[in-house]
Amino acid sequence: MTGSLRSGKAMSKYGTIVMGFLIFCLLLAVYFTTGVLKARSTWVTKIEKNMQAIEDADKAAKQAKKEFEDARNLVHWENDNWGRAWTAANSGPSPAGDGAFEMSVGTNAGLNQAKVPLVYLFGTGADGKSVYVGDFKLTEVRQDNAGGMLTRPPFANEVQGWPRGEYRVREQVPHNYVRTIDDLRTGAILVDQSVQHEQAMLVRQEQHIVDSQAALDERMGELNGKPDAPEKAGPDVKDGLVQTLRREEIARNELVKVVDAQRRELSDKHLKLTTVLSENQGNIQKLGGPARTKSPANRVAAGQ
Repeated sequence: MTGSLRSGKAMSKYGTIVMGFLIFCLLLAVYFTTGVLKARSTWVTKIEKNMQAIEDADKAAKQAKKEFEDARNLVHWENDNWGRAWTAANSGPSPAGDGAFEMSVGTNAGLNQAKVPLVYLFGTGADGKSVYVGDFKLTEVRQDNAGGMLTRPPFANEVQGWPRGEYRVREQVPHNYVRTIDDLRTGAILVDQSVQHEQAMLVRQEQHIVDSQAALDERMGELNGKPDAPEKAGPDVKDGLVQTLRREEIARNELVKVVDAQRRELSDKHLKLTTVLSENQGNIQKLGGPARTKSPANRVAAGQ
């Protein structure tokens, strides 16, 4: 009985120790599990960030590769269409002003007249943008400079618009640019011809105005008179047709007045004569004398 009790107490103590150990292991397991989960969460976050960075880097690499390919294609396209280019500092037109141009590019820079007989020149405008000057035929190529002549006659005041300074020399331009340049040049020539025609017409019209004014002055001189006319000229030339007509009209009016006065006088005399004749005829009839002939009054009436 006593042995059984001792054995039960030993088992109870052993169970307590085991239970405590199990609880300790459980707590330790919970602690490590929590740490593992926390570490896993941290590493998952880092992995996600690194994956996003890798994706962004991959996109940036693809974009950079595309931009590089586009730039390389653009360089190839420019080389194929525009050819080589040289920067010509301190260049400008010849003092003769006939379209000749001196450029500071020569054989040392690779300019070969045999391979590049024609060059295209570009300058810089007032706004800083590139401006096409023209196409020039190389006339002489030296080591450090070259001379060229414009392939067309320069327009009026065109050479004065080429300041001395830095220019861009190209060995070629795209074909569509050449066609556009030719079209614009043809249009400019046609416009210039039209302007010259209009200017000639304007000169003729101005001459017509001068001639018309001279004719008008001549006619006005005939109307108003010419005080500086020669001595042999008549009064109508010196005084003018207007003054002459006024003078003649005044003289005519005076003559009309005289004629009217004479007509009234004649009418009065005729009336008086008729009255006298009538009285004489009455007196003759009273005396009983036959009227052998027509009376003067009847003769006058018959004459009228």
